[in-house]
Amino acid sequence: MIEKELCALTKQLMLTCMGGRNLDKIQEITGFFTNNAVVIGSRSDEFYTSVEQIENALNNDKWKEGRNYICRPVKEWFQCIPLSEKVFLVCGNIRLEMIFGSGDAGEAAQDYRAGLSEADVRVSVVWKLEKEQIHALHIHFSLPEEDFLPCRAEELTGTAADEYHGSADRKEAAYYKKLSERDLMTGLYNRGSFEKYVKLQLNEVGGGTFYMIDLDDFKAVNDTYGHVAGDRVITGMAGILREVFGESAVIGRLGGDEFAVFENGSNSRKESEEKARRVMQAYRLMSEKYGNEILLSCSIGLYREKGKDTFENLYSCADEALYFSKNSYKGTFHWYYRQCRT
Repeated sequence: MIEKELCALTKQLMLTCMGGRNLDKIQEITGFFTNNAVVIGSRSDEFYTSVEQIENALNNDKWKEGRNYICRPVKEWFQCIPLSEKVFLVCGNIRLEMIFGSGDAGEAAQDYRAGLSEADVRVSVVWKLEKEQIHALHIHFSLPEEDFLPCRAEELTGTAADEYHGSADRKEAAYYKKLSERDLMTGLYNRGSFEKYVKLQLNEVGGGTFYMIDLDDFKAVNDTYGHVAGDRVITGMAGILREVFGESAVIGRLGGDEFAVFENGSNSRKESEEKARRVMQAYRLMSEKYGNEILLSCSIGLYREKGKDTFENLYSCADEALYFSKNSYKGTFHWYYRQCRT
C-alpha cells in the first residue's frame, strides 16, 4: 500500500508548507527531503535546492505575519503514479479553509473566528524509495491564480538561455512540472490540470461546449482481452479526441475510462453534435482490431453555455447528460436540459 502512504505524506507536506499553526511540524517533514531536493512555490522567489534553503524559507521573517491561522482541508484528491520500481509521482489538489484569528497563535481554538477564506492548492511530489526510506526529490506547490514556472526556455535568449540550458536542476524541475499536469498513459491533461485550464479559458473568454465521455462496459474489455489491450483502447480514445477536437480544445482524462473535452468557441449545436458522432463512430471502428468480439461503444453528455459560467456548473450539467445517455441507451449522446431530455 505504498501509494496510499505516499499520498498521505504529500498531504502532510502541503499542510505544513502552507504555514500557519502547522509550522511547528517543519522538523517532521524536512527529514523527507534529499539534500539536493528541488522545491518550487507559487511566487517567483520560491525556488529552493537544498534542505537548508527550505528550512530558512519556512522560518524566515517574511512568514511571521499571518501565522495566526489554521488550515482545514475541505475537499481533496491525490493520485500516485509509479514512474519506476522505486520512483513515484504523486499529483494532488486540495481546497483549504483558512481560518484567521484576531489574537496570538497560542490562544484558544475558539478565537479563530475573525476571518475565513478558501484556497485551492495544487501539488506534485516525486518520491524515491532508498534503503527502506522515503525521500522527496522534487516538490511543486502552486495556487492557480499565481502559478509560477521558474524558467521557460522559449522566453530566453542569449546568455539567459545558455544559463537555463546549463542548469540541470531547473530543467528537471520544469520537466516534472509538465509531467505532473499530464496523464502518463495518454498524455492528456489529468483531472486537476484539466480543471485549471478550463477555468483559465472561462475567465478569458466565457462559456463554451463541455463534453463528458465514458467508455461503455470497459471492464468487459479488460476481462476479455486483458489489461494491455485495455490500455491500448484507452490510448486509442485519446488519439480520437485529439484528432476530432484539435489543439484548440482542452482535453483531459479524468480517471479510468472517463474523458472530458471543453471547446471555448462559437461552435453551433450542429457542429458539436457532429463531433460527438465522429468520436462515437471512430471508437466503434476500433472493435475491428479485436475481431468484433466486443462491440466498443461510448456515451457522451454535452452542455453548452454562451455566456459566463463556472467549471463546476459545466461539469455537473454535462455529467447529468452523460448519466442520462448511459441509462437510456448506451452508445448515444444527449444534451443537458433541466429535465435532461432531448
